[in-house]
Amino acid sequence: MMSVKRSDILLYALCIMMCAISYVILTENIEMSLAPHKTVMEYLFNYNFVFIEDVGYEQTNGLFIIARNCLGVKLFINLFLIMVFGFLSKYAGIKHKIAAIIKFYSISLVSAFAITMIRISVSVPFCTWDRFHLIHIVISLTVYFAAGLILFFVMERKVADI
Repeated sequence: MMSVKRSDILLYALCIMMCAISYVILTENIEMSLAPHKTVMEYLFNYNFVFIEDVGYEQTNGLFIIARNCLGVKLFINLFLIMVFGFLSKYAGIKHKIAAIIKFYSISLVSAFAITMIRISVSVPFCTWDRFHLIHIVISLTVYFAAGLILFFVMERKVADI
């Protein structure tokens, strides 16, 4: 039987491998990966989009582009790693740790999508402004940082109950 430390190291390595595989899968076909983002934006703002190969979805009037950077893959990976490296050690037993990894993966994937949609939606009204890119970056950094903090503190309270 493996010692606790060796099994934890293997689980951490598995999580990093999961991140690498997820990154490759999500960034390989951006048309498919960005389709949910496009669909939500079409619903919220009643915009039409056209796909441009290796760029992303452009709003038909040229107002903005939902590009590869809008995917939220890096946010997803960061949220997942925050949960794994911050809270996995608080679970006892390999079965509980594997279940926690699955839960962390799901939570971070859904959270990253929701946060990315909020970030894009909040930025859309500023598309016509001269300093749009600066505003978009400030909104992005603020939303991402706040999301990481909120996730950390929510997880801290939830895991404390274990």
